[in-house]
Amino acid sequence: MVVVDIDIIHGDHLVRPNKSALISMRSANLTDDFTLLAKTNPDASAISLTSLLGQTSYLLESNGERIPIDASSGQRSSPINARTAESLAQQYYTGTSDIIKSVLIETNPPPELGGRSLPIWRVDFDDLWQTTFYISPVTGELVTRRHALWRVFDFAWMLHIMDYDEREDVNNWILRIVSSLGFLLVVSGVWYLYFRLNLRHWFRRAS
Repeated sequence: MVVVDIDIIHGDHLVRPNKSALISMRSANLTDDFTLLAKTNPDASAISLTSLLGQTSYLLESNGERIPIDASSGQRSSPINARTAESLAQQYYTGTSDIIKSVLIETNPPPELGGRSLPIWRVDFDDLWQTTFYISPVTGELVTRRHALWRVFDFAWMLHIMDYDEREDVNNWILRIVSSLGFLLVVSGVWYLYFRLNLRHWFRRAS
């Protein structure tokens, strides 16, 4: 688990560095400004300006939900389709391999996705790493990435912490029981060694 660099396990080598530049309020053709959006969306906790495939959008965060709004029309952006998800995945991807398939996961997420929200686009690449990118259908962001080494590491980590469901709880009851039994085994072994050594010493003195 410590032989491979953790950055490789995380898949950092598979993702292009984020080079997105700041969007100028003056250069972009915008119909609404932040003040108007704040007034019309009083529950919004944050408003940011972003770009998706060359299209400028506002991103509102409200009640745990992220809402993209097209900056040119002021309307809520539609969820991205498979073609857009694949285009974004290719932009994020550092390799040159083709995409095998893309699928929108709406129910029964794979365990490797963890507790991340659905729906989400899964895009698989035909490379040696068996790379998978998970793309948000709302914002187009790369939510996470998975590959063969990560999956091997995750399996080893599952065995290490003995959490066979979420693979995150390092204080689960199975680990506690095994640790307690291991501790009792060590204590009993020390006691047995001490008993045998003293028993030998007693027999020597008796003879």
